[in-house]
Amino acid sequence: MTTETSLLLPLIPFVPLLAALFVALGETEEGGRQAAFVLGTVPSFVLGVILAVQTVAGGPGGRPLILTAWGGFLYADVLSALLVCCTFLVVAGVGIFSFGYLRHDAERGLVTGAGSKLYYFLLLVFSAFMAWTLIISHLFFMFLVIEIATIAVSFLVATYKTKYALIASFKYNLLVVMAMLFAVMGAVFIFARMTTVDPTLSRIHVLEMGKLTSLLPASLALTIVACFVCAFGTKGGMMPFHSWLPDAHSEAPAPISALLSGLVVVVGPFGFARTVTLFAPHYSQVVVLAAALGGASIVIGILLALVQDDLKRLLAYSTISQVGYVFIGIGLGTYLGVYGGLFHAVTHLLAKALLFFCSGAIIYRLGLRRISDLGGLSRKMPLTAACFFAGCLSIGGLPFFAGFPSKYTIVLALAKAQLWWALAITAFAGTLTLAGLVWAGYRVFWGEESPKVAALPAGGRELPLSMTAPMLALGAAVVLLGVYPQALYPVLDGSVRSILGLVSLEVAP
Repeated sequence: MTTETSLLLPLIPFVPLLAALFVALGETEEGGRQAAFVLGTVPSFVLGVILAVQTVAGGPGGRPLILTAWGGFLYADVLSALLVCCTFLVVAGVGIFSFGYLRHDAERGLVTGAGSKLYYFLLLVFSAFMAWTLIISHLFFMFLVIEIATIAVSFLVATYKTKYALIASFKYNLLVVMAMLFAVMGAVFIFARMTTVDPTLSRIHVLEMGKLTSLLPASLALTIVACFVCAFGTKGGMMPFHSWLPDAHSEAPAPISALLSGLVVVVGPFGFARTVTLFAPHYSQVVVLAAALGGASIVIGILLALVQDDLKRLLAYSTISQVGYVFIGIGLGTYLGVYGGLFHAVTHLLAKALLFFCSGAIIYRLGLRRISDLGGLSRKMPLTAACFFAGCLSIGGLPFFAGFPSKYTIVLALAKAQLWWALAITAFAGTLTLAGLVWAGYRVFWGEESPKVAALPAGGRELPLSMTAPMLALGAAVVLLGVYPQALYPVLDGSVRSILGLVSLEVAP
């Protein structure tokens, strides 16, 4: 492994923080806040791409490259660089989509000028601390910045300040903050044990976790795994730690729902990969636990989704189901499993953000989200219909859409690990997912036209450009990765090798 100092690494979180300060302290109008938001997210996305290119290229002799800054306090391997790119891609899309969406909410009296200012400030703060989460090497500080990002998101969930939005915000904040205390507890167990081995130890480095797993007694190691599973399972919305997720998604503005399902839940699998996955090669119980909890999430999540009449709540329960695939793959601790889990995290991120944007487009035009109140929308909103079905077919794992290669990789990993019961669960739930989402989409867009849809004026511009552009971009990405998934192969391969290389495993597929 080769390390190299990077001058660009510290800039990634500071750019959105500076933009957040400008939004908070500046007396600018809406256009100024929007410009500050774009200037606070797009440059960080570009920096993330540069880091990804550097880390994928590797060091001398093709060895893995770790970029560092501030004496090793900050780091970036391929996985960190990949998720930094995903973070600012989604946050930029959410913010741009919000330009038109929030303006419409303001016209309806749902958001004030001060509320709009706070909204963009919190989005920028979240993106900065999400970036810190991905590049801080100190385990305790990583947990701290996760907590700060959680608080920012909880305020975004409560944007409308209704009774149920405030309850959902408090519930999300309480459960996730309490869950992260389990992560701290697990880290304390590790630190207390390792200081007896090395009295000079002053911190737990994220990239040194793999070396510590084999030095712990089995009983202590499994206790630590249980703590991390509780923490990152809650953050990722996995069963049975999922109770915050449906309420937060349904009460938040649609762009924030896209942020929650597309990005916030990814912190769970990221933390899981940095901690629990490293124990899996040494303890078969970890693999069985991850497969059992992931399988429960997959099946129960989609069954609950099928009985929802609220479109946003249906998509929320679908997220619970889909993160189950991610946790199963990452929890296997094998090259193919981790590869498939990370791959599905990215494809789900794109497809689910797209679906929530589509639900936001429907709310923007009609103010409705109950499936029984909709029908025949394809004639009035053809672009939204096309994007919605692209997202549904990707989540359902249909060939030529992004979700197919990622789910197929997880299936292959389960077959190679001979976990036939988990393989049967994923196949059964995959069929239900495809059928359920397509049926919901049919009822919304091609079912019998409801009176409220019939009253919607035909023709004219379907949506503002600021809402159309992010939808089209994500729709194109979902199709492109389905047709040409090889575009992600190098960065996924580097991410898996970075994780499994930390436990000195053979990482050939």
